[in-house]
Amino acid sequence: MTFEEILSAANAGDLGRVPGSWTPLACKVWKEAPPEMARMLEAAFAWELKNKRRARSQDEGEVRDLLRQMDAVTAAVKATKAGQ
Repeated sequence: MTFEEILSAANAGDLGRVPGSWTPLACKVWKEAPPEMARMLEAAFAWELKNKRRARSQDEGEVRDLLRQMDAVTAAVKATKAGQ
């Protein structure tokens, strides 16, 4: 599954999806996607909230950068909690 395919699948259906919103279909796509692509969908929706528009396939690089930032913050919090 590619980034473009997961976005297309999440955006399909009768309900219109606004930037950052999780429709029932988007949730289904997330649950059924391979773990890495599910994480990319999460990052894409976070990217959408930041940019106030739906992500497109050409935004993949920016979404991947945001996912790396999300992972870095999560790792830092876990490290802080482990050190307490």
